[in-house]
Amino acid sequence: QRYINMLKAITAVSKEDLKFDREMWAKALGPILKLWKSIYKPDGFRAVKIKPGNLNSEDPVEAFTYMETQNMLMTLQKINESLSSIARVIKGSGMLTSKIESEATALLKREVPEAWCSFWEGPDNSQDWLIKFERKASALLTWVDRIQSGSLLESNLDLSQLFHPETFFNALRQKSGRSLVCPIDELKLISTFERKSIGTKSVVHLEGMYLQGAGFEGGRIVDQSSEHLQELIPLPPCNLAWVRRTDPDPYSEGTCVSVPVYFSILRENLLCELNVPNSGSSDERIISGVAIFL
Repeated sequence: QRYINMLKAITAVSKEDLKFDREMWAKALGPILKLWKSIYKPDGFRAVKIKPGNLNSEDPVEAFTYMETQNMLMTLQKINESLSSIARVIKGSGMLTSKIESEATALLKREVPEAWCSFWEGPDNSQDWLIKFERKASALLTWVDRIQSGSLLESNLDLSQLFHPETFFNALRQKSGRSLVCPIDELKLISTFERKSIGTKSVVHLEGMYLQGAGFEGGRIVDQSSEHLQELIPLPPCNLAWVRRTDPDPYSEGTCVSVPVYFSILRENLLCELNVPNSGSSDERIISGVAIFL
């Protein structure tokens, strides 16, 4: 609620406000500077040490986690330097450069400075972008901890914590191919929401996903009762793995429907498609737009 109140405190700016005026900038940019100061806790990030060998790990999932973290730390530094420079200009202790003016102008228009979003696009609104970036950045530190303890794939994973879940999927595919001594183009993706083995070492347990367009009971998609309609249905953990194309599927043919998995409810970026057990007509599920979101 505190963050929401900060966002509400930011008022619309006119074209005149975009020109440098110390008092006007202090009023218009003060809330976002205060927001960043309240959510950014640098000590935890400074403690992360990534060695060159980590980035070149033979384990694709491990290499991905370290690369994602390194790029996050570099972007975090850009953000902090940018906002700190703007704060110094407003206080009169820093020089206004073209770079600072450009980034401040973007923030005045509620946009994300171009230098920030080269690593991750995120929301269009700069305040929303900052909040989500910090949340993902903090969560990514736990991925590093679990990689270093060797427990990452043994625990439940929330892919919404990643900046690039699609790259993680590719890394998992490569890891599975090496483990199975099988070309990656001869692998297929299988999944189950039930507690059953899917017969591979590189299985991941995904949590925090939601279903839209239908209900979900007993590990399968069902019709929703008109008395208990929900926009989003929280799903139980999903067991997912890349296996040989010739390996058997977890479910019999004709009992599942292919459901798209998107990064967010906006349905802009498709991650993959999962075959999910279905108690109704597959055509009806497709027509009703059934989908899963991270």
